[in-house]
Amino acid sequence: MEEAVRIPCDELELEGRLSLPRSPALGVVLCHPHPLMGGDMHSPPVAWLREVLASRGAAVLRFNFRGTGTSGGVHGGGVAEQRDVEAALSFLSGRVPHVRVALAGYSFGALVAARVVAAGKAGELFALGLIAPPCAMAALPPLSAAAFPGGVVAVAGDGDEICPAAELRAWAEPAGVRCEILRGEDHFLGGAREALGRIFSDWVAPDAA
Repeated sequence: MEEAVRIPCDELELEGRLSLPRSPALGVVLCHPHPLMGGDMHSPPVAWLREVLASRGAAVLRFNFRGTGTSGGVHGGGVAEQRDVEAALSFLSGRVPHVRVALAGYSFGALVAARVVAAGKAGELFALGLIAPPCAMAALPPLSAAAFPGGVVAVAGDGDEICPAAELRAWAEPAGVRCEILRGEDHFLGGAREALGRIFSDWVAPDAA
């Protein structure tokens, strides 16, 4: 079950939905794809990831970036949205204190999440997940997977022109990032539901770090 929530963010409020089990094993914030291209918190694979993580006992917060759905404000070109991610992380940490927190994003949401982490504004995170970050359109900031107890995973399809596999691997390798390339998938990852479930279920495995 999810509850509708409002997330304070500076002078705005963001629309969100929170899955909150009785004793969560992990807290996860999910960031959606580009709102000017139809993306919102209901977009696959964001919705799929929420489903699998919640089913494994994680508290999951998905939210709409500013100017999307009933979130206040206007689209900020990926810059102002970094404050939205910070606000969502703060909100979730307040609802699940003393629980490790992870961050994941898809496409535009992955780029914004990576920028927040690289700027040192995400706090202490257990893990980071970047699904099809648009690295052909904007450079991903340098990161080190060693800073995350649960590691960093980057995922893309082998037919994704917005997140070319070769570019993602070139970024991931020096950072120690686990790179998962899914055969037969493009940027929309339409057939990747099971694969994403497998990849991200590791975050809430009983033997996770």
